[in-house]
Amino acid sequence: MRDGLQQAKNAAVDIATQLEPELTGVQARLTELGTVDPNIPEPAEIAGQRAQLTQNQGLLDSQIKLAKLLGVEATQGLDKIAEYRRMRFRAQLGQRSQFVLSSGYWRGQQRDLPLDLDRASRVFSELGASVQASPLRVRIIALSLAALVLVLGEVLRRGLATFAVNHTKPSRLRRSLYATLSIVLYTLVPGLLAIILVPLLRWDGVGSVEIDKFLHQLTAAAFLAGFITGVGSVLLAARRPTWRLPTLPNELASRLAWLPGALGLSISAAWIAQQFLDLINATLTTTLMVNSVATVVLDILIGITAWSLRGALYARVADADSAPENSNVLLGWFRTMQTVLILVIGISVAALLLGYVALSTLIVQEIVWLGLVGCTTYVLLALVADMFQSLITRVKEAHARNSLSDSQWRARSQLLVLLSGATQLALIVVAFTLVLMPFGEDPTDWLNRRLGFLVQGFSIGEVVLKPVSVLLAIGVLLLGVFAVRGLRSWVENQFLPATRLDASMRVSASNLFSYVAYFVVVLMAISSLGFGLERMAWIVSALSVGIGFGLQAIVQNFVSGLILVVERPIRVGDWVSLNGLEGNVRRINARATEIEMFDRSTMIVPNSEFITKTVRNVTMGNPLGVATVKINMPVSADVEQVRQIMLESMREHTEVLEDPAPSVLLGGFDANGLAFSASCFVASPRNASRTRSEVLFDMLARFHRAGIPLHQVQSMVVASAVGEASDSVATPFEMGVPAQGRVSEQGRAGQAHEKHQPDEQPVRRPPGVGEP
Repeated sequence: MRDGLQQAKNAAVDIATQLEPELTGVQARLTELGTVDPNIPEPAEIAGQRAQLTQNQGLLDSQIKLAKLLGVEATQGLDKIAEYRRMRFRAQLGQRSQFVLSSGYWRGQQRDLPLDLDRASRVFSELGASVQASPLRVRIIALSLAALVLVLGEVLRRGLATFAVNHTKPSRLRRSLYATLSIVLYTLVPGLLAIILVPLLRWDGVGSVEIDKFLHQLTAAAFLAGFITGVGSVLLAARRPTWRLPTLPNELASRLAWLPGALGLSISAAWIAQQFLDLINATLTTTLMVNSVATVVLDILIGITAWSLRGALYARVADADSAPENSNVLLGWFRTMQTVLILVIGISVAALLLGYVALSTLIVQEIVWLGLVGCTTYVLLALVADMFQSLITRVKEAHARNSLSDSQWRARSQLLVLLSGATQLALIVVAFTLVLMPFGEDPTDWLNRRLGFLVQGFSIGEVVLKPVSVLLAIGVLLLGVFAVRGLRSWVENQFLPATRLDASMRVSASNLFSYVAYFVVVLMAISSLGFGLERMAWIVSALSVGIGFGLQAIVQNFVSGLILVVERPIRVGDWVSLNGLEGNVRRINARATEIEMFDRSTMIVPNSEFITKTVRNVTMGNPLGVATVKINMPVSADVEQVRQIMLESMREHTEVLEDPAPSVLLGGFDANGLAFSASCFVASPRNASRTRSEVLFDMLARFHRAGIPLHQVQSMVVASAVGEASDSVATPFEMGVPAQGRVSEQGRAGQAHEKHQPDEQPVRRPPGVGEP
């Protein structure tokens, strides 16, 4: 009943999903026809089309509603069946059968066991006849394939360590990856053997559905046996202690090395035995005997584990003085596990002896289930943690090689840490959910009811999201990002250099290309989720509200960035001045522009500043720089000689351009003498200041060698003494140095300044004034 209801529910969901697009299309065509105007007669063809579409709309709508109703009823039926199963299970736990050692129990075995053996022999005969019916070459091929799988599995198992060493760095990821691959290998080998050999048991194709179901269960049991053996062998790692994930004593791992294989074989055998009893419709006494034997075997194996833990515990206590500090924690875990295992084994054995076989079997199964879930979760957590830690280490190495900037390194590291934590949290939640699964609930049925939405999808408005769609969207997004990066690299390195665009325009064009390409990739990812572009009006509305409240500045800067890329009022490498600050444009981003100041600091300027405010671009219109030198000469100087010296100094400088040619102008004369102004051009405004300084040094040296003096400025400074005033004549100084900056005024009584003329004659001092 449960399987039938589940199939009906899936079919109803599929029908509703298939009919909804058809209904949407019919409604769209009706919308195109518009409403009927009672005052204007409608053509017969359009009226007939409207009537047909209206009929189809009503039919599709009723079918979709009926399918959804059937799905709801099927879900309710599944819930009722699950509740009934739990009630039956609780009732069965409380039932007491005959005592195992009682005479009545064995009389029942003598009565019923021959009948069950006869049924089992008929099933074995049927399976054997099916094997005999298969051709000899098919059996030889099957056995050869099975031997090949065994040999290949052993070769791969021995080569896994070499593979991990050669393809991974020395880290914990090497151990966790080796453990995971080993578990996969342990699981696949017996499962593939079952897949190869089981078809021989059904070669003739004649038989009941129950036998086919039993053979499927046999294959699943083979996979389970391999998985249990693999998990246990990896965690113990008796032969490779350095590859062991948990911290376990070597003596304990060596002592329990045989346990994973025995547990896997015993659990799978118990599962197959239960399925076989259902196949032959065995009697209650035989079923109780088989369950009792399986429970006893598992109790013995768990008891051996507890005894081994006890031995390891005593060994740790004896070596407590030389053990590391974390040995106390490990000792506590050993003591707790030993106590719990001894307690539950005692309860299971007591329940079995008292006749509560179902309760005893449940206790053992829960121990096995908890151990299997816990060990599997531990391995997966170790793999996830080590994998993300390895990725974080790679990001750090890339940052150390300067392949990533500080912001990219921090962003990727934070993203990896968040993904690692989210994945580990999801694994822990799933593990706790499986552990706390209600008694009497079938695991597959429970997972389908609780997590079925992941397969069937869930609705967001009118859109049904399925995991396949989400994975497809993620794949489209990742592939699109890699494709855009590859295309951008090709555009930057191959296509744009072949065009007439300059370097700054090529950078701007590649940025614009990447913006458009990423936008297209995002649209494709959204469409693969099932969101049609016509259904994104609510996204546009939400964005408009966000822009109105808080994103307007971001949008303004983004649009300004596009304008800067297209119009290019500034380019990468330009020397710009904005709000009194000057620097070189280093990068034009989507939101802001990076300007490197002359002191090597970086200023981040929003793009809107370059659009809405006055910006001075020194290197935009004319890239040439002008170096101007002004010198004052005496009136008696030879102007032609001065002009020739200044021209030669500028022409012989390596950075001064020949075209436009240097020039020397005479601006006139006044009290400061003759005013000469020399101008020359350099390749860049950035070189003007340095070139001006070098040319000025060279001119002064040439004037000195030619014996041409610079103009001397005379001025008078009046100094006051105590009780009287004295006049003094200022010493003339060379042009460009203020006279008052060279005059020292002594403000002490009885002292005055001693001034000298250019001919070194002392100035006459007033009477009564002594020497300074």
